[in-house]
Amino acid sequence: MIRKTSKQSDKSTPAVGVVDLCSGLGGLSVAARELGMRVVAGVDLNKNALKTFGRNFPEAEAIEGSVESAKIIERCRLLLDTNCTGKRIVISGPPCQGFSVAGSHNPKDSRNKVLVAVARAISKIQPDCALIENVSTVLANKHEEHLKAFKKSLNQGGYHVEKVVLDSSEYGVPQKRKRAFFFITRQAIDQELILGLLEPYKSSVIATRQALHGLPTPPVRPDKYDDEADVKGYDNHFAMQHSERVKNKIATILPGTGPMSYRRLHPASPANTLFSGHRAPPAHFAEPRSITVREAARLQGFPDTFRVFGSFGTQMEQVTNAVPPPVAKAVLASLVELIEN
Repeated sequence: MIRKTSKQSDKSTPAVGVVDLCSGLGGLSVAARELGMRVVAGVDLNKNALKTFGRNFPEAEAIEGSVESAKIIERCRLLLDTNCTGKRIVISGPPCQGFSVAGSHNPKDSRNKVLVAVARAISKIQPDCALIENVSTVLANKHEEHLKAFKKSLNQGGYHVEKVVLDSSEYGVPQKRKRAFFFITRQAIDQELILGLLEPYKSSVIATRQALHGLPTPPVRPDKYDDEADVKGYDNHFAMQHSERVKNKIATILPGTGPMSYRRLHPASPANTLFSGHRAPPAHFAEPRSITVREAARLQGFPDTFRVFGSFGTQMEQVTNAVPPPVAKAVLASLVELIEN
Protein backbone atom coordinates (compact mmCIF):
# COMPACT_ATOMS: atom_id res chain seq x y z
CA MET A 1 0.00 0.00 0.00
CA ILE A 2 1.29 3.48 -0.84
CA ARG A 3 1.23 5.83 2.11
CA LYS A 4 0.27 9.41 1.35
CA THR A 5 0.81 12.10 3.94
CA SER A 6 -1.48 15.08 4.35
CA LYS A 7 1.34 17.21 2.97
CA GLN A 8 1.37 15.18 -0.24
CA SER A 9 -2.42 15.18 -0.44
CA ASP A 10 -2.50 18.99 -0.27
CA LYS A 11 -0.03 19.21 -3.14
CA SER A 12 -1.86 16.83 -5.46
CA THR A 13 -4.82 18.88 -6.61
CA PRO A 14 -7.05 18.82 -9.70
CA ALA A 15 -5.24 21.98 -10.85
CA VAL A 16 -2.23 19.82 -11.76
CA GLY A 17 -2.61 18.99 -15.45
CA VAL A 18 -1.17 15.92 -17.12
CA VAL A 19 -0.51 14.84 -20.72
CA ASP A 20 0.37 11.19 -21.30
CA LEU A 21 2.56 10.61 -24.38
CA CYS A 22 2.79 7.01 -25.65
CA SER A 23 0.03 6.43 -23.12
CA GLY A 24 -0.75 2.82 -23.95
CA LEU A 25 -3.82 1.88 -21.95
CA GLY A 26 -2.92 4.44 -19.26
CA GLY A 27 -0.90 2.97 -16.39
CA LEU A 28 0.87 6.24 -15.65
CA SER A 29 -2.42 8.11 -16.00
CA VAL A 30 -4.07 5.86 -13.41
CA ALA A 31 -1.35 6.94 -10.97
CA ALA A 32 -1.82 10.61 -11.85
CA ARG A 33 -5.58 10.41 -11.36
CA GLU A 34 -5.22 8.64 -8.02
CA LEU A 35 -3.02 11.54 -6.89
CA GLY A 36 -5.80 13.98 -7.76
CA MET A 37 -4.27 15.24 -10.99
CA ARG A 38 -6.27 16.01 -14.11
CA VAL A 39 -5.34 13.93 -17.16
CA VAL A 40 -6.22 16.06 -20.18
CA ALA A 41 -4.83 13.95 -23.04
CA GLY A 42 -3.34 10.61 -23.99
CA VAL A 43 -1.44 10.08 -27.25
CA ASP A 44 -0.73 6.70 -28.81
CA LEU A 45 -0.56 4.90 -32.16
CA ASN A 46 -2.10 1.67 -30.86
CA LYS A 47 -5.84 1.79 -31.54
CA ASN A 48 -6.71 -0.95 -29.07
CA ALA A 49 -4.73 0.64 -26.25
CA LEU A 50 -6.13 4.06 -27.07
CA LYS A 51 -9.67 2.69 -26.91
CA THR A 52 -8.94 1.38 -23.42
CA PHE A 53 -7.44 4.73 -22.44
CA GLY A 54 -10.42 6.65 -23.79
CA ARG A 55 -13.00 4.50 -22.01
CA ASN A 56 -11.19 4.71 -18.67
CA PHE A 57 -10.40 8.44 -18.96
CA PRO A 58 -13.52 9.90 -20.58
CA GLU A 59 -12.59 13.37 -19.35
CA ALA A 60 -9.34 13.27 -21.34
CA GLU A 61 -8.81 13.59 -25.08
CA ALA A 62 -7.62 10.30 -26.60
CA ILE A 63 -5.44 11.26 -29.56
CA GLU A 64 -4.41 8.68 -32.12
CA GLY A 65 -1.11 9.56 -33.70
CA SER A 66 2.63 10.00 -33.31
CA VAL A 67 4.47 12.03 -30.69
CA GLU A 68 6.52 13.31 -33.64
CA SER A 69 3.49 15.16 -35.01
CA ALA A 70 3.84 18.91 -34.47
CA LYS A 71 0.07 19.29 -34.70
CA ILE A 72 -0.57 16.71 -31.98
CA ILE A 73 2.06 18.14 -29.64
CA GLU A 74 0.64 21.64 -30.10
CA ARG A 75 -2.80 20.24 -29.27
CA CYS A 76 -1.42 18.76 -26.05
CA ARG A 77 0.17 22.07 -25.11
CA LEU A 78 -3.11 23.89 -25.75
CA LEU A 79 -5.09 21.39 -23.65
CA LEU A 80 -2.75 21.96 -20.72
CA ASP A 81 -2.89 25.74 -21.12
CA THR A 82 -6.68 25.90 -21.28
CA ASN A 83 -7.55 23.29 -18.64
CA CYS A 84 -4.94 23.71 -15.92
CA THR A 85 -4.31 26.55 -13.53
CA GLY A 86 -1.50 24.84 -11.62
CA LYS A 87 1.53 22.73 -12.45
CA ARG A 88 1.73 21.01 -15.84
CA ILE A 89 3.32 17.60 -16.18
CA VAL A 90 4.12 15.33 -19.13
CA ILE A 91 4.31 11.59 -18.43
CA SER A 92 5.39 8.92 -20.89
CA GLY A 93 6.24 5.25 -21.23
CA PRO A 94 7.71 5.03 -24.75
CA PRO A 95 7.88 1.63 -26.52
CA CYS A 96 10.69 -0.39 -25.01
CA GLN A 97 10.89 -3.48 -27.25
CA GLY A 98 14.15 -2.41 -28.85
CA PHE A 99 15.75 -1.88 -25.45
CA SER A 100 14.27 -4.90 -23.65
CA VAL A 101 15.95 -8.26 -23.13
CA ALA A 102 12.56 -9.76 -24.05
CA GLY A 103 12.36 -7.69 -27.21
CA SER A 104 14.45 -7.30 -30.33
CA HIS A 105 17.76 -6.58 -28.49
CA ASN A 106 18.51 -4.30 -31.43
CA PRO A 107 20.05 -0.86 -30.77
CA LYS A 108 18.86 0.17 -34.26
CA ASP A 109 15.23 -0.85 -33.65
CA SER A 110 13.11 2.02 -34.99
CA ARG A 111 11.06 2.04 -31.78
CA ASN A 112 14.14 3.21 -29.89
CA LYS A 113 13.83 6.56 -31.66
CA VAL A 114 10.54 7.26 -29.89
CA LEU A 115 12.41 7.98 -26.65
CA VAL A 116 14.18 10.91 -28.33
CA ALA A 117 10.92 12.00 -29.98
CA VAL A 118 9.28 12.18 -26.55
CA ALA A 119 12.17 14.33 -25.31
CA ARG A 120 11.63 16.73 -28.21
CA ALA A 121 7.89 16.82 -27.50
CA ILE A 122 8.54 17.71 -23.85
CA SER A 123 10.83 20.54 -24.93
CA LYS A 124 8.07 21.88 -27.19
CA ILE A 125 5.26 21.58 -24.61
CA GLN A 126 7.43 23.12 -21.86
CA PRO A 127 5.76 21.56 -18.81
CA ASP A 128 6.94 22.27 -15.26
CA CYS A 129 8.40 18.76 -15.14
CA ALA A 130 8.12 15.37 -16.81
CA LEU A 131 8.44 11.69 -16.01
CA ILE A 132 9.53 8.97 -18.44
CA GLU A 133 9.54 5.23 -17.76
CA ASN A 134 11.40 2.52 -19.65
CA VAL A 135 13.06 -0.84 -19.17
CA SER A 136 16.23 -0.75 -17.08
CA THR A 137 18.26 -2.12 -20.01
CA VAL A 138 17.79 1.22 -21.77
CA LEU A 139 20.81 2.23 -19.67
CA ALA A 140 23.06 -0.41 -21.27
CA ASN A 141 26.19 0.81 -23.06
CA LYS A 142 24.90 -0.24 -26.48
CA HIS A 143 22.08 2.32 -26.18
CA GLU A 144 24.42 5.15 -25.19
CA GLU A 145 23.89 7.15 -28.38
CA HIS A 146 20.11 7.16 -27.93
CA LEU A 147 20.47 8.31 -24.32
CA LYS A 148 22.88 11.07 -25.32
CA ALA A 149 20.42 12.37 -27.94
CA PHE A 150 17.58 12.04 -25.43
CA LYS A 151 19.38 14.09 -22.76
CA LYS A 152 20.72 16.63 -25.25
CA SER A 153 17.21 17.39 -26.51
CA LEU A 154 15.93 17.91 -22.97
CA ASN A 155 18.93 20.01 -21.96
CA GLN A 156 18.32 22.26 -24.98
CA GLY A 157 14.72 22.62 -23.81
CA GLY A 158 15.89 23.88 -20.43
CA TYR A 159 15.63 20.66 -18.41
CA HIS A 160 17.87 18.51 -16.26
CA VAL A 161 17.57 14.70 -16.27
CA GLU A 162 18.17 12.28 -13.42
CA LYS A 163 17.44 8.56 -13.42
CA VAL A 164 16.61 5.88 -10.86
CA VAL A 165 16.10 2.15 -11.34
CA LEU A 166 13.33 0.69 -9.21
CA ASP A 167 11.88 -2.77 -8.63
CA SER A 168 8.10 -2.50 -8.70
CA SER A 169 7.74 -5.30 -6.13
CA GLU A 170 9.08 -2.90 -3.49
CA TYR A 171 6.26 -0.44 -4.12
CA GLY A 172 3.09 -2.49 -3.78
CA VAL A 173 3.19 -4.32 -7.12
CA PRO A 174 2.95 -8.15 -6.87
CA GLN A 175 5.57 -8.54 -9.60
CA LYS A 176 9.35 -8.35 -9.88
CA ARG A 177 9.74 -5.69 -12.53
CA LYS A 178 12.81 -3.46 -12.74
CA ARG A 179 12.30 -0.20 -14.59
CA ALA A 180 14.20 3.03 -15.20
CA PHE A 181 12.44 6.27 -14.34
CA PHE A 182 13.75 9.58 -15.68
CA PHE A 183 12.98 12.66 -13.58
CA ILE A 184 12.94 15.72 -15.84
CA THR A 185 13.01 19.01 -13.96
CA ARG A 186 13.98 22.66 -14.36
CA GLN A 187 16.44 22.52 -11.48
CA ALA A 188 19.19 19.95 -11.16
CA ILE A 189 18.46 17.18 -8.64
CA ASP A 190 20.47 14.19 -7.53
CA GLN A 191 19.66 10.52 -7.34
CA GLU A 192 20.16 10.35 -3.58
CA LEU A 193 17.45 12.96 -3.01
CA ILE A 194 15.01 11.08 -5.24
CA LEU A 195 15.62 7.77 -3.49
CA GLY A 196 15.13 9.46 -0.12
CA LEU A 197 11.75 10.82 -1.19
CA LEU A 198 10.73 7.38 -2.48
CA GLU A 199 11.63 5.57 0.73
CA PRO A 200 8.30 6.23 2.55
CA TYR A 201 6.41 4.69 -0.36
CA LYS A 202 8.00 1.28 -0.06
CA SER A 203 5.76 -1.54 1.12
CA SER A 204 5.94 -5.19 2.03
CA VAL A 205 6.08 -7.73 -0.78
CA ILE A 206 2.72 -8.91 -2.16
CA ALA A 207 2.62 -12.57 -3.25
CA THR A 208 0.55 -13.82 -6.18
CA ARG A 209 -1.90 -15.73 -3.96
CA GLN A 210 -2.70 -12.50 -2.11
CA ALA A 211 -2.93 -10.49 -5.32
CA LEU A 212 -5.34 -12.91 -7.01
CA HIS A 213 -7.42 -13.63 -3.91
CA GLY A 214 -11.16 -13.47 -4.50
CA LEU A 215 -11.12 -14.06 -8.24
CA PRO A 216 -13.23 -17.08 -9.19
CA THR A 217 -12.23 -19.78 -11.67
CA PRO A 218 -12.85 -18.02 -15.00
CA PRO A 219 -15.12 -19.22 -17.77
CA VAL A 220 -13.50 -20.01 -21.11
CA ARG A 221 -13.53 -17.09 -23.52
CA PRO A 222 -16.60 -17.12 -25.79
CA ASP A 223 -15.95 -17.92 -29.45
CA LYS A 224 -17.56 -14.60 -30.40
CA TYR A 225 -15.82 -12.34 -27.92
CA ASP A 226 -17.32 -8.85 -27.59
CA ASP A 227 -15.27 -6.34 -25.64
CA GLU A 228 -18.33 -4.10 -25.32
CA ALA A 229 -20.58 -6.75 -23.78
CA ASP A 230 -21.59 -6.41 -20.15
CA VAL A 231 -19.95 -9.02 -17.95
CA LYS A 232 -21.44 -10.52 -14.80
CA GLY A 233 -18.67 -10.62 -12.24
CA TYR A 234 -15.20 -9.45 -13.21
CA ASP A 235 -14.34 -7.72 -16.49
CA ASN A 236 -11.59 -9.29 -18.63
CA HIS A 237 -11.65 -12.52 -16.61
CA PHE A 238 -11.81 -15.22 -19.31
CA ALA A 239 -9.57 -18.27 -19.64
CA MET A 240 -7.84 -19.14 -22.90
CA GLN A 241 -9.14 -22.15 -24.81
CA HIS A 242 -6.42 -24.68 -23.95
CA SER A 243 -6.38 -28.18 -25.40
CA GLU A 244 -6.32 -31.13 -23.01
CA ARG A 245 -2.70 -31.70 -23.99
CA VAL A 246 -1.73 -28.19 -22.90
CA LYS A 247 -3.74 -28.48 -19.68
CA ASN A 248 -1.98 -31.73 -18.84
CA LYS A 249 1.38 -30.14 -19.62
CA ILE A 250 0.70 -27.19 -17.29
CA ALA A 251 -0.54 -29.53 -14.55
CA THR A 252 2.88 -31.23 -14.41
CA ILE A 253 4.78 -27.95 -13.91
CA LEU A 254 5.67 -27.15 -10.33
CA PRO A 255 4.79 -23.63 -9.09
CA GLY A 256 7.66 -21.22 -9.67
CA THR A 257 9.18 -23.35 -12.45
CA GLY A 258 8.68 -24.19 -16.10
CA PRO A 259 9.71 -22.98 -19.55
CA MET A 260 9.28 -19.36 -20.62
CA SER A 261 5.94 -20.34 -22.11
CA TYR A 262 3.64 -21.53 -19.32
CA ARG A 263 6.07 -20.68 -16.52
CA ARG A 264 3.94 -21.28 -13.44
CA LEU A 265 3.36 -18.62 -10.81
CA HIS A 266 4.40 -19.36 -7.25
CA PRO A 267 1.66 -18.59 -4.71
CA ALA A 268 4.08 -17.36 -2.03
CA SER A 269 6.14 -15.05 -4.27
CA PRO A 270 5.51 -12.07 -6.51
CA ALA A 271 5.31 -12.87 -10.22
CA ASN A 272 8.30 -12.52 -12.50
CA THR A 273 8.14 -9.70 -15.04
CA LEU A 274 5.03 -10.08 -17.18
CA PHE A 275 5.33 -9.76 -20.93
CA SER A 276 3.42 -10.96 -23.96
CA GLY A 277 4.21 -11.54 -27.58
CA HIS A 278 5.06 -14.91 -29.06
CA ARG A 279 5.36 -16.46 -25.59
CA ALA A 280 2.31 -17.41 -23.55
CA PRO A 281 1.52 -15.57 -20.32
CA PRO A 282 2.42 -17.39 -17.09
CA ALA A 283 0.27 -20.22 -15.79
CA HIS A 284 -1.89 -19.98 -12.69
CA PHE A 285 -0.33 -21.50 -9.57
CA ALA A 286 -3.37 -23.66 -8.71
CA GLU A 287 -5.19 -24.24 -12.02
CA PRO A 288 -3.88 -25.80 -15.28
CA ARG A 289 -4.28 -22.70 -17.46
CA SER A 290 -2.68 -19.41 -18.40
CA ILE A 291 -3.66 -16.43 -16.31
CA THR A 292 -6.49 -14.19 -17.49
CA VAL A 293 -6.22 -10.54 -18.49
CA ARG A 294 -7.84 -9.58 -15.18
CA GLU A 295 -5.29 -11.63 -13.26
CA ALA A 296 -2.48 -9.99 -15.22
CA ALA A 297 -3.99 -6.59 -14.42
CA ARG A 298 -4.00 -7.48 -10.72
CA LEU A 299 -0.33 -8.49 -10.95
CA GLN A 300 0.34 -5.11 -12.55
CA GLY A 301 -1.47 -3.30 -9.73
CA PHE A 302 -4.52 -2.10 -11.68
CA PRO A 303 -7.82 -1.77 -9.80
CA ASP A 304 -10.64 -4.12 -10.84
CA THR A 305 -12.62 -1.07 -11.95
CA PHE A 306 -10.15 -0.56 -14.80
CA ARG A 307 -11.59 -2.32 -17.85
CA VAL A 308 -9.50 -3.33 -20.86
CA PHE A 309 -10.99 -3.01 -24.35
CA GLY A 310 -9.97 -4.14 -27.82
CA SER A 311 -9.61 -7.59 -29.31
CA PHE A 312 -9.01 -10.41 -26.84
CA GLY A 313 -5.65 -11.12 -28.46
CA THR A 314 -4.37 -7.60 -27.75
CA GLN A 315 -5.66 -7.20 -24.20
CA MET A 316 -2.84 -9.16 -22.54
CA GLU A 317 -0.31 -7.17 -24.55
CA GLN A 318 -1.88 -3.89 -23.45
CA VAL A 319 -1.76 -4.88 -19.79
CA THR A 320 1.74 -6.34 -19.74
CA ASN A 321 3.19 -3.34 -21.60
CA ALA A 322 1.74 -0.90 -19.06
CA VAL A 323 3.53 0.91 -16.26
CA PRO A 324 2.28 -0.59 -12.95
CA PRO A 325 0.20 2.16 -11.30
CA PRO A 326 1.42 1.67 -7.68
CA VAL A 327 5.09 2.29 -8.47
CA ALA A 328 4.14 5.05 -10.91
CA LYS A 329 2.13 6.71 -8.15
CA ALA A 330 5.11 6.67 -5.79
CA VAL A 331 7.42 8.12 -8.42
CA LEU A 332 4.99 10.77 -9.61
CA ALA A 333 4.22 11.91 -6.06
CA SER A 334 7.94 12.22 -5.38
CA LEU A 335 8.44 14.24 -8.57
CA VAL A 336 5.72 16.70 -7.53
CA GLU A 337 7.30 17.04 -4.11
CA LEU A 338 10.64 17.84 -5.75
CA ILE A 339 9.34 20.67 -7.91
CA GLU A 340 7.21 22.23 -5.18
CA ASN A 341 9.93 22.36 -2.53
